[in-house]
Amino acid sequence: MGKVSLVKTHRGIKEGLSDALDLIGGLGCYVTHGDRVMLKPNLNGIEGCTNRQLVESLIQLLSDFSVRKVFIAESTFGDKNATNMFFHKTGYSELARKYGIELFNLNESEAVEVKVAKPLLLEKLRIAKEVYEADRIINLPNMKVHYATGITLAMKNLKGLLVGNEKRHFHEVGLDKAIVDLNNTIRPHLNVVDAISCMERMGPRGGDIINLDLIMAGEDAAEVDCIGCAVMGYAIDEVRHLKYFIEANGIDIGKINVVGERIEDVRHPFKKVTMGSIVPGKFKIRDKNACSSCMNAFLLSCSLLDGEPARFADVYMGSILDESETSGGMSIAFGNCCPDDRAFDIRIRGCPPFPFALKESLKRDADQGPILDFASR
Repeated sequence: MGKVSLVKTHRGIKEGLSDALDLIGGLGCYVTHGDRVMLKPNLNGIEGCTNRQLVESLIQLLSDFSVRKVFIAESTFGDKNATNMFFHKTGYSELARKYGIELFNLNESEAVEVKVAKPLLLEKLRIAKEVYEADRIINLPNMKVHYATGITLAMKNLKGLLVGNEKRHFHEVGLDKAIVDLNNTIRPHLNVVDAISCMERMGPRGGDIINLDLIMAGEDAAEVDCIGCAVMGYAIDEVRHLKYFIEANGIDIGKINVVGERIEDVRHPFKKVTMGSIVPGKFKIRDKNACSSCMNAFLLSCSLLDGEPARFADVYMGSILDESETSGGMSIAFGNCCPDDRAFDIRIRGCPPFPFALKESLKRDADQGPILDFASR
């Protein structure tokens, strides 16, 4: 098994990054002269993004190895304009100009269709062509909780390499197993986790920012995520894509070599996604046996609403319906498990549904009247 380093940034971010890399063999183990290096940060809003200073420090360290090219690539959920906006508002556009490197909005990219290695769910994936134009991929996630997957770290961050509707397709067919297929097909050469400022309570957007002043680094994304879970206070079983990947690849997590800080010295149990005040009062949630993925997806979906719904709604999740007294408003089936033989005013499909699907379907309801079926694509 490989090494995963944990380093505090008390001496500075660049110094912390350098120490984290030295503990796993040094940056020279992962890049060499003439390489084209892709940096894949996480940009899903203004907060909860990969620290720009961390990425700048890595660019500076890479200059010592005479790599041929460094470029930054990312795609956020939403349209291509959202990614460009986040590049600008988070300072990545300025960073690219400062160092003369390119920014690639992968929502505008040409897709390459590739066969999945060791398929668990999917046979093919549509990946941005820039991935295959890089000699080395350095994955730079931000440590956060996530509405659908429990946490988002190295493995989940690769979803930003998908093109077009492929992200939504992951939600339609089963997000966790699709992430396993993605990680069996694309393996970053190095993973550096920004746990300097993290997000808890909700994610990947809309949560609370906490400061751990920590950097993690490791060659294997799953091993990094295992240690990240421990730092965040999550059991492996709470992160299904990681659990499935470990089972599919025979990883012995007890043999991961943690270097630098001890886990127990940096552990900070993260607040998990909860109902709180996120769900508007116009929704009555009926979830007798819904899984946490659908519930958390609904919570994030609610955080994206802007005054919707126009009328009260009973929201059904899971395969066993709560048929107790209803509100008398419209009925919404949320997720693939709701029975097909039951009629609903709105049916939003997905496993879990895509975050914007609820907003889009409620807007259609307001504009056109009730919808019978809304696939989140």
